[in-house]
Amino acid sequence: MEEVVMNATVRKDFGKQKVRGLRNKQEVPAVIYSKGRDTLHVSVPAQELKQLLKAGSNELIKLSIRDNGESGRKLALIKELQRHATTDEVLHVDFYEVFENQQIRTKAPVMVTGKAKGIELGGILQVVARELSIKCLPTAIPKHIEVDVTELNIGHTLHVKNIKPIPGVEFIDNPEAPVVHVMVPAKEEVVQPVAAAEATAAEPEVIKKGKEAKEGEAPAEEAKDAKQAAPAAKEKTEPKKEAKK
Repeated sequence: MEEVVMNATVRKDFGKQKVRGLRNKQEVPAVIYSKGRDTLHVSVPAQELKQLLKAGSNELIKLSIRDNGESGRKLALIKELQRHATTDEVLHVDFYEVFENQQIRTKAPVMVTGKAKGIELGGILQVVARELSIKCLPTAIPKHIEVDVTELNIGHTLHVKNIKPIPGVEFIDNPEAPVVHVMVPAKEEVVQPVAAAEATAAEPEVIKKGKEAKEGEAPAEEAKDAKQAAPAAKEKTEPKKEAKK
C-alpha cells in the first residue's frame, strides 16, 4: 500500500471558539490515539483530508507533525470520522498510530468483479457484506478485496471462505459468513381478469333485516313510521269546534 503524506499541526488551545476558528481557516480538528502513549491533539488541512478520503478511508497515512517549529512523523490510519448531518462536511477526525512491524486489525471494502450467471437467468445480485475484517501489517492493507461472482447461479452464495487469498492478509470474519448472494427472482403477482372482476362487482348485495312482510302488508319499518305519523295527520285535519255562545 502506498503511503499518503498529510500535514498536521499540534493544537493546545481547546473550546468551541478555538475549533470554530480552525474551521474558518479550512483546518479540521483531529486527535491521534497511540497505544501506551498520550493522545495528541492536532489539526489537518481540510483540502488534504478531502483528497485522502477520495482515495479511501483505509489508506495508510504518514502524518508530518509540526509543533512549535519542531517536526515529527507518525504512521496512522483513520479510526473515525465525524460529519455534519446536513452538509456531510468532516467536522472531526480520529487517527490511530500504527507501526510497520506490528500487525493490526482493520477493514477493507469489497469490490465485486465479473457478471454472475444467475443474473442472465433473471436473478438479482445482492452484496451482503460491503467490507470485511482483516489482519495484516499496515503496509499490506489492500485498497479493496476483489470478489469474483462469475460462477454464481440463482440461489448460490459466495462466503468468506470462498474468497481468493491475499498474500500477507488474514480474513478474520466467520468463514461461513455470506458476502455475495444471487437472489431468486420474485414471482409475478396474479391479477384477476377484468371481466371476472366486473361481473363480481355487478352482483347486488342482498341484505335481509327483520321479518319479511306478508304479501299485501307494508314492511315492519314502514308500518311503524305510518303509525307514528297518524296522530299528527289527525291533528292537522280535525275541524276546530266552535265555542258556545
